[in-house]
Amino acid sequence: MSESPTFISSLFQIFTWIIIIIGWYVVHYFTLKRENRKEARERIDVFLKSLHDIEVKAISFHRHNEFKEDIAFDLKYEIQRAISRLNRQPFCKFTINPRLLTAFRQAVTFRNFEPRDFSCQESASRILSDIASAVDDIEEQIEKEYERIYL
Repeated sequence: MSESPTFISSLFQIFTWIIIIIGWYVVHYFTLKRENRKEARERIDVFLKSLHDIEVKAISFHRHNEFKEDIAFDLKYEIQRAISRLNRQPFCKFTINPRLLTAFRQAVTFRNFEPRDFSCQESASRILSDIASAVDDIEEQIEKEYERIYL
């Protein structure tokens, strides 16, 4: 009879260790998920800030009284750089409609982007509203994809 309490005590210890190990794995799993979500959110915020910076620069470019070739070059480069960032984590998991990216590039560079055709745009201009709309559309798509994958 003295072995029975020892056996039960051993079983209780084994059961306790199993619960501790399972608990550790569960906590570790959810911690990793939270960290991945947090890192994705930080990268998205950085990307969206750069997208808004391009928007501000593009609007400023189109509002100038004269064509600024250096700013035009910078805008083309920054747009390409932003679009290529979408091939990295966490964006490579996202489904982003390529037409949104094309619309963004075209909104900034398709009209009023050649020195001979350039003219200062009024604040209510179609070009400026297209730029803002394109940025908003990309931002909305990215936020929806973040929610779909991480929330």
